[in-house]
Amino acid sequence: MSIRRWIFAACLAPFLAALGLALVSLPASAGALPSANGPLPSANGPLTSSAGALTSTAATATSHVDGISDQSLPAWDGGFDQSYFAGLFDDAWVHGPGAHVDFARYVVQWNVMSGDYPRYLGEFEAWLDDVASIELKPEIALTSYDGSLPASPREYEFELVEILGRARALGHPIAWLEAWNEPNGQGGEPAAEAAAFTNAASSVCEGEGDCTVIAGDFEDSPGVAAYEDEYVKDLHPVPANWGVHPYYSVEEESETPFETVREHLPNGGKGARIWFTEVAARRCTDFAGRLVENGEAGQARRADWLVNTLMRNARPVHVFYYELLLRAGREPSCETEGSDSALYVPSGDPAEPDSPRRAAAYVWGDGGGSAPGEAGEPGEPGDAFLANAAQATLTGGAEL
Repeated sequence: MSIRRWIFAACLAPFLAALGLALVSLPASAGALPSANGPLPSANGPLTSSAGALTSTAATATSHVDGISDQSLPAWDGGFDQSYFAGLFDDAWVHGPGAHVDFARYVVQWNVMSGDYPRYLGEFEAWLDDVASIELKPEIALTSYDGSLPASPREYEFELVEILGRARALGHPIAWLEAWNEPNGQGGEPAAEAAAFTNAASSVCEGEGDCTVIAGDFEDSPGVAAYEDEYVKDLHPVPANWGVHPYYSVEEESETPFETVREHLPNGGKGARIWFTEVAARRCTDFAGRLVENGEAGQARRADWLVNTLMRNARPVHVFYYELLLRAGREPSCETEGSDSALYVPSGDPAEPDSPRRAAAYVWGDGGGSAPGEAGEPGEPGDAFLANAAQATLTGGAEL
């Protein structure tokens, strides 16, 4: 940790101690899902040990957003080590009283180790180092950002082994792997090919990879059911862990899109460990090909619905929010980003607090209860929380 962030942490500690008294404590888990230890009924055969590596005990639902999917992390405020926001995030969301973020997710170019992507590789390695520095557990997904795709499952497998090997060499082994990011959305892969990549990932994790595969990673968009059916029938073996991106559910404040995804999982989703590997409440979005302006109040309402309705009823084992703060001081905007789900707006000065939006209170907790108390004079670490408290207050967790 840099000297600057050490000083920040020392200043913030008394405030967080006071904040902890106001937090509503919740258990780390809130009820069990069906156990995934046994075989999952399927015509494709039983689960393998790699598919069930995380299921030695009954799966439990998370009561909080416990992961971030934010690839801007190394460039927060222009650089992670000197970033005010990185210090705030570490000392409040990761290690402070009531902290509940344990995981960080990165979507990496599938052939980043080929030598053709030096910038992508440097950013990935910086992310690995930075999340390790604050003791977050890394989880990755593979994708293509430039339209290049694996010519075969064998090529995919070779490149995956290279990525996992590089992470191990840096001292940051990857324990959880999404075979392909959002194949029916951003990842843009036919279902049969996406299933083949998942099979290859299972083979790697079963062998030298020593990792657990998260299958699916479906966006809950219209048409997902037919895509899912095609994907599932080609899986060998059938993993126990499944990723879902419930963007449509949150935007529409309706559980129907998510429920469609779950119903078309193997065995109707019974026994599946469902991860929300990427989700957000958006202030604005080009949702379904048209610009939708929800405003900050609409974003906050959707964040509340995500935490206190969808998470409560769907009972995912982990939830990754996308995203917290854009890189290098960029202002969030639908005109430049396509959508705006950021929880914080950059201050314009790396030394000054970044401004939280109302939605941040719900992702932190449930947005209810009493304010955490008075912060210090302007410019002191407590200000970031005070701004948030003035809008929606900061408390413990979802009321599960």
